[in-house]
Amino acid sequence: GRKKKERKSSLGVPKFLNRLLGMNMKRQSLVFDYFMKTLDDAIQTAKTNGKYDVGIKSLKGQSIEFLKRPQSFCFRGLNGPNESVELYSVQLDAGLSPEAIMEMYNNLVGGEGTVDTDGSVDLTNDSPGQGWHGTNRTRSGGRRRNEIVTGFYVDNRDFYQVTEKVFFIHNPGPDSDKCLVVRPNTGKKVESKTSLTNKFHKHRFGTGNAISVQRAMEIWRREYDLADIPYSETYQFSCPGRHRDEYVFAGNIVPVLDKMLASGGYSRDRDGWDKEKSFSVVRVEVTNADKLNEDLPQQLSSPEQVQDGDDEMLQADPVAGDEDDIGKGVARELVNKTSKVRFRGAITKYRDNDKNTHLDPTGSYFVKFSDGRKLEMDAEQVNHGRRKFEKEVNRLVSIGMPREDASSIDEHTKGASLAKTKLRKPILHDGEEDPDEFERNFEQEYLDVVPSSIVGLMFHREDFHEHVLQGLSKRLMQMGVETTRSLYNLERLEKAEAQRKEEE
Repeated sequence: GRKKKERKSSLGVPKFLNRLLGMNMKRQSLVFDYFMKTLDDAIQTAKTNGKYDVGIKSLKGQSIEFLKRPQSFCFRGLNGPNESVELYSVQLDAGLSPEAIMEMYNNLVGGEGTVDTDGSVDLTNDSPGQGWHGTNRTRSGGRRRNEIVTGFYVDNRDFYQVTEKVFFIHNPGPDSDKCLVVRPNTGKKVESKTSLTNKFHKHRFGTGNAISVQRAMEIWRREYDLADIPYSETYQFSCPGRHRDEYVFAGNIVPVLDKMLASGGYSRDRDGWDKEKSFSVVRVEVTNADKLNEDLPQQLSSPEQVQDGDDEMLQADPVAGDEDDIGKGVARELVNKTSKVRFRGAITKYRDNDKNTHLDPTGSYFVKFSDGRKLEMDAEQVNHGRRKFEKEVNRLVSIGMPREDASSIDEHTKGASLAKTKLRKPILHDGEEDPDEFERNFEQEYLDVVPSSIVGLMFHREDFHEHVLQGLSKRLMQMGVETTRSLYNLERLEKAEAQRKEEE
């Protein structure tokens, strides 16, 4: 019985495909076709049940920005005092302007239209809106004509009293069972041809509702302007505004993920989370990160801004060939197949011996490194080492070390480094607790650089992030997990002790 279980658990797709290679071509084709049909059915069932994971999705919009600097929380207490979870407030404009849809139309259909500043459209060839008829591939391999036509449509049913609803629909052809559907207030989405065909039959819009580009742009401009309101409001029935606020958790989420989801009312079964999936892993890229970082010290750089191999992009004061160069920091790397070690050092002497006449300065530099080695280097080597040194300094500054300490060549003991470590800044004061907003007990000031892109967890239900924060924080308080104020008090004591030992 035990061997049977072990044999059963070892079966999987890679082994199945490997065994498939041992069959003749005819059988391979039959078995693989059956496998793919079964896989398609399983995926469709998962989608229907809300358990299909589509992976990381990118938030899309014509404008995506962080509303403010993120909130930072430490939910792990002493088990992870340096692990933080950030909550980013994201505002996106999900709509598509008349200029953007005109550009898309030209690219997809091959027109040459433009939208003028007053909203009028200049077309060299204004189609009456009939476009072209596509075909679908049937299950038997044949092709079937359908009435989904690439072009602009309106839904002009009576209950749309403010304006007609305008759509752009693109049918990519018979090899796809989906169409691209674009609206001025909600932007782009993909919809199945079956769904669109049903809407045609219910007279929401169809071939008879196809309109010219000129007329489409007039309605598009009107809807786009009307939609300049929050997503929570509507300018007419079923037409929400184009400005949406989303909230994304990022940072060290994995260690507290199960607790976060459980706090939101989710629970696991053998197939995953047993509730309809209402969260996604998303990628967010914003355009205003630099603006949010304007108040930070200019020398503060994020690790993502200082990558390996970009030393030439860093700014470091070049050597001049005089006494002012003495004491400047230099770094060198030792690289092997498995690791890379960087040693810091300082220039101890400059000798004007004209040994390097092709360089400026032409003399030799003598540098002492932290591993005890003393090297003679020319100006080019020293300037390259200066840039590596500056990279190391930037990395230390980005995690909170004062620039003066990060630039120091002196070797420090662990205690001495601890004595100069920058402390966290809890939101609440000493002795203060917030019994109503539990999450404030774990919140701390965000001191890092705001990144221009993040990957994190987003809940789809409105304001559900607040429910998760409250539930998680209340649970952690009941478990006795240390708050950020408790961690701050412990760190302050450790720092004071380290300073006392350093003074001795």
